[in-house]
Amino acid sequence: MQSTNAKPQFGPWLIEQVESGQYEGLSMIGHDIFRIPWKHNARRDLGDADVKIFKEWAIVSGKINEYPNDKAKWKTNFRCALHSLKNFEMLEDHSKDPDDQHKIYRIIRPQNHQEIQSAIQSAEAVQRQLPFIAEVYNASNHMSQDMELELLNLVETMDLNLHAVDQWNLCDLEISINYRRTEVLKTRLCSSLIHFFYQCDPSELRGEQIRFPTTECLIDVKQIQYTKRILDSIQRGLQLEVNQYGIYGFRQDKCKVFVSTSDPCEIQKPEPRKLQQNYKEQLLSFDKYIRDLLDFKENRGGSPDYTIYLCFGEKLHDGKPLEKKLITVKVVPLICRELHERAQMEGASSLRNDNVSLQISHNSLYDLINSLGLPSVE
Repeated sequence: MQSTNAKPQFGPWLIEQVESGQYEGLSMIGHDIFRIPWKHNARRDLGDADVKIFKEWAIVSGKINEYPNDKAKWKTNFRCALHSLKNFEMLEDHSKDPDDQHKIYRIIRPQNHQEIQSAIQSAEAVQRQLPFIAEVYNASNHMSQDMELELLNLVETMDLNLHAVDQWNLCDLEISINYRRTEVLKTRLCSSLIHFFYQCDPSELRGEQIRFPTTECLIDVKQIQYTKRILDSIQRGLQLEVNQYGIYGFRQDKCKVFVSTSDPCEIQKPEPRKLQQNYKEQLLSFDKYIRDLLDFKENRGGSPDYTIYLCFGEKLHDGKPLEKKLITVKVVPLICRELHERAQMEGASSLRNDNVSLQISHNSLYDLINSLGLPSVE
């Protein structure tokens, strides 16, 4: 018999909430089609009813204890759980509608016994394929309790129901696109499959779609000319896939793409490599990141890299700084950033005594105080 305190599976739980009629704006509007209120957190007219479903999932999933008053975190937690399931498909996005912000989803139900069994086997396979988590358990004597609990939460956030074979908060990414020094797009999304493209039929693409912006925001004529030349060579572009082992890239065009997990201008860093066409390549290993993070935490190694830099149509390693490249994409896995910040808060540092030589004159602090007009302390 299931404990009343056990965390429910997200899929069945959400369907039950939709059918309950207890939430304003959350309701069935057709056969297996329902709507969810999706008002932006920055709106002044945001009320308790607008975030009720997000708060309820934070309560039943246990996240409310971590974020008792953070509406944005409730929504992110809900969105990640929703996007991790294959049996919910978004049909329409009206989240920017000025009068009624909402999204419309369809429930995809298993058709027969064979599909059900296949989904169950897939979910069981996911449970077996967590080597990097298992190794963290074995190395837990090197970790603080907070870091260990954070990594254990990766498992707890999984919803292993019939179709939950995708990912959890591992898929929470911050993505930005720059045309030289101009940031033309920045977004945060939670998806195990992302497709960067420019000119192709979006219906041919899978996963979350990100289209490269046009050059309308640029001023420099030469920059516009060269950037357009690269964009015109990008059709199906590049796929990013996130799974329990890491983040992978799949280049689908002749447009060359170079990748690095460190700023290419930094010395003593691995040289950026070119992604092969029509070949799936690992861009970031979660297993290696966890190992490097443990070494960093115990002052046995430097700060681990986790930001992915992608450069389209130009080499990264040619002496030019990243901000001078025509088209670059930066991908930050937010779980890696969170764990890195926790390690730093607990004392980890990339600074070493042998490479820091402070040059401060005896009276420099007083000089600074006087130059700022601050009151002196006797």
